[in-house]
Amino acid sequence: MAFRLLSGDLFGIEGREVEVEVDLIPALSSFVISGLPGKGIRESRERIRSALENSGFRYPDRHRIVINLAPASWHKDGAAFDLPIAISILAASGQIAPESLRGWAVLGELALDGRVRSIAGCLGIITRLRRSAVRSVLVPASNHSLALAVEGLHVVGASTLQEALAVIRGERIDPPATVPGAPSDRPEEPFPDLSEVRGHHHARRVLEISATGEHSLLMVGPPGSGKSFLARRLPGILPPMNQNQQVEVTQIHDVCGEFAHQQLVISRPFRAPHHSVSWAGLIGGGSPPMPGEVTRAHHGVLFLDEFPELARRSLEALREPLEEGSVTISRSGWSRKFPSRFLLVAAMNPCPCGYASASSPTRCRCSPTTLANYRARISGPIIDRVDLHLQIEPISAQQLLDPPDRSLESSAVVRRRIEQARQRATDRGQQGPNRDLEWSDHDGWAPLSREARQLLLDGQQQGEVSTRGLTRWLRLARTIADMRSGEQIEAVDLLEAMTLRTPSSSLV
Repeated sequence: MAFRLLSGDLFGIEGREVEVEVDLIPALSSFVISGLPGKGIRESRERIRSALENSGFRYPDRHRIVINLAPASWHKDGAAFDLPIAISILAASGQIAPESLRGWAVLGELALDGRVRSIAGCLGIITRLRRSAVRSVLVPASNHSLALAVEGLHVVGASTLQEALAVIRGERIDPPATVPGAPSDRPEEPFPDLSEVRGHHHARRVLEISATGEHSLLMVGPPGSGKSFLARRLPGILPPMNQNQQVEVTQIHDVCGEFAHQQLVISRPFRAPHHSVSWAGLIGGGSPPMPGEVTRAHHGVLFLDEFPELARRSLEALREPLEEGSVTISRSGWSRKFPSRFLLVAAMNPCPCGYASASSPTRCRCSPTTLANYRARISGPIIDRVDLHLQIEPISAQQLLDPPDRSLESSAVVRRRIEQARQRATDRGQQGPNRDLEWSDHDGWAPLSREARQLLLDGQQQGEVSTRGLTRWLRLARTIADMRSGEQIEAVDLLEAMTLRTPSSSLV
């Protein structure tokens, strides 16, 4: 008799609903899996047989076991189908009542002794199953606490095959559970504090603007001037993630295997890959395709030091995620779309030797040709997508040796001010930060004073800004206006935004 049980797998970082069909045909013993299974699935026969027999169940010899994973047109791989296939075999052979499995979906890898091992991407699969007719989901016990973050489903964990069947039969009832790792349970991961920054008062202002509207930032300065020091303090002033963002980030970490405990990720990611990172490492790729750094920094900060030293192909590939908030990787036969809504913070030296600055013009030993080649590594379209340009100069030895300035605001103080500014955007009906504002809705979010309107028209007529640059200029001015609690954008907001969007002399 044929039996069907719902399960799922991953497509990129998103889950897919897969139906496991099992039929037992009296014939010579064989085990056949159809539905474009990968190597990990094709090797499941011996795992399943050993797990069944070591758990006290009968493996149906003298039968041809036919398994189909539907839809059959999807390529599938991994070990998440071990447990649903084993339970389906037991139901098809009459060892358990098929009626007890109605409304269930099952995920899990089996060990030879019947233990249920954890699977990667469990959170993404369950999120997809929530949109199906499933009422209950059985997952490995090690994935249980993380799976509870998905609301609207009854999620139960099992550590062995026998325990899984006891849960399905109703012989074991889990006590009410809460989601470990919720904001009320544990604090966010601490980031370096902004109060440790000495000098750089203008840089502190620019960091606050960047965090308020999540505007991309490029810092240019000589070696040791504090670019990395400032960048690592930016995540600490970003507002906390909401529940949906936490689930999205955890889902990515789950697929990449980047967490040590089965808990929701509540701290914003901070990714700082080396400048030698490959295209696939930065954007994503491989076989099977895996998220790159732009996806692992989703809802967080991506810090790219030595910006011009990245491969040209990698730099140009940043255009799509910076503009769309996602990246699509296409190959022959498949295409994957990964989310990549990150805050870009880049840093670079003013020249190859690093000392072509206004404070020490005689130290630079780079020829005009060398400088021209260095500047040409970053294209105009990439520069146009960076909202904030900050020139960093080294602080003096006196500033380093002086006692700490107790009047400097901490990250917590700045963060509260940023949250208040973002609340003004929420009150306007915005769903995201100011960097995501659309020009089609500018009548609602960009009311201009008479002086600001004239300034904007003058700048456009003089050809100083592109059409995309005009939108980004207005978004940045909207953020500055929110920081001063302004209802409309004034000329002073546009002037500051124009100044901050002007690239450093090292790039022009």
